[in-house]
Amino acid sequence: MTPSKQKIESPNVSPEEMRLAIDRVMASKHFAHAPMKQKFLRLICEFHMDGRGAELNEYLIGREVFDRDNSYNPATDPIVRVGAHGVREKLERYYQKEGTSDEIKIEIPIGSYEPAFIRVAAQSFNLNIPDSAETDAVEPPANPKTSTGSLNQPVITNWTYWPHLGVGISVLIIATLLYLNLDLRRQISKSAEEKSSELEFYKPVWQPFLQNTDPTLVVLSNPPVFRFLNSADPAQVIKKSVPISSAELTTIFEELPNKSILRIISNPRLTLTTDTYTGIGEAIGLHRITELFRSLEKNLTLKQSRTVSAEDLKNQNVVALGSVWVNNWSSKLPAKEGFVYTNQVTVQNITPHTGEQAEYQASFDPQSGKLIEDYALITVAPNISSRNVVMVLAGLHSEGTSAAAEFVTGKQYLPEFNQRLTQAGGGAPPKYFQALLRVEVENGIPTTIELIAVHEVHPR
Repeated sequence: MTPSKQKIESPNVSPEEMRLAIDRVMASKHFAHAPMKQKFLRLICEFHMDGRGAELNEYLIGREVFDRDNSYNPATDPIVRVGAHGVREKLERYYQKEGTSDEIKIEIPIGSYEPAFIRVAAQSFNLNIPDSAETDAVEPPANPKTSTGSLNQPVITNWTYWPHLGVGISVLIIATLLYLNLDLRRQISKSAEEKSSELEFYKPVWQPFLQNTDPTLVVLSNPPVFRFLNSADPAQVIKKSVPISSAELTTIFEELPNKSILRIISNPRLTLTTDTYTGIGEAIGLHRITELFRSLEKNLTLKQSRTVSAEDLKNQNVVALGSVWVNNWSSKLPAKEGFVYTNQVTVQNITPHTGEQAEYQASFDPQSGKLIEDYALITVAPNISSRNVVMVLAGLHSEGTSAAAEFVTGKQYLPEFNQRLTQAGGGAPPKYFQALLRVEVENGIPTTIELIAVHEVHPR
């Protein structure tokens, strides 16, 4: 009988074992004729073995694996996510067939691009067959050429064998079922332990959301944005629009990578819309929050900020994406905050701790004017009824909002965050807090995220 296998996450997998595991996968029929998938897997494995797994992100992989240029934007080009899905499928098929006997298994956990090398230990078991099945074996009939009896002598069958054989088969079936049931229990128990361990990992930041059985409300921003008029706009919208000079229009069109928009602009005027768009960073943040809650088997509901009511914030735990400039509800918190947004689009530190600045502002490239450094706040405070909590993830710009969502959901950041929260709470994570992040930005993509400060927040 084929032995079952139990996965054991082993931190003691040697680099040589990792390389052999990679080589076996690369040589398999699933990867041998898939050069892009080979390139993808080898890159992330090399980063992992070099201790640089935390640096892996969509932008890096898009540039290194898929040869994207400086204009690459993971928010609009999903090639890395699609590629990761394909590599995961190939790995799963390989280990179901060619790699069933591999001792070291490579996995890419959902929500991460860093691979895990897992040692697979074989389990064996013995079944004791009753002695009767062995001692009552049927004696073969004598050879006609050597037997002293008549050729027509009938063969006498030992019918007493069959009941013992039936008992032996029954015992074998029962033993197998018992073993499979025990193995299933072990798997269920291990799964429960892993889930419990994962919940403990997220508790310092997400405790109020994890312990509540009601769905969490996610509020997506509706920033006011000027857009071009098009032929479908009604007269009321056209009447309120703003004209653009030819020189201004030329400058704008030079900056647009998608020239197809020219075909729908019959009248070069701008109109203000307050219910059509959300920020790219907010949209990416929504994706990260959704993936986290799905993995923890928690439910979400989603509303645009313009449709959220005070009743929503009163009766639910809430995650608001975007600052007060794009999400009106981000400022309606009954708490005394140490960090606040100013009218100069900066973050003011009301009570700076040792080594902290009084104010933080974004930085821009002096040549191109593009954002190169942003700041973001993670705020957890009581909601307007003080029964539940509101988490606000907001940058000075949309890139900072994306970084804040990545920071509170990414396993590579949470160990440091949990430790800093415990320090800020004097030995236990505070229920309400603010965390300030510094975010390096390249071509509109957050690259490096640094935790600058953590302050405890007190209700008003």
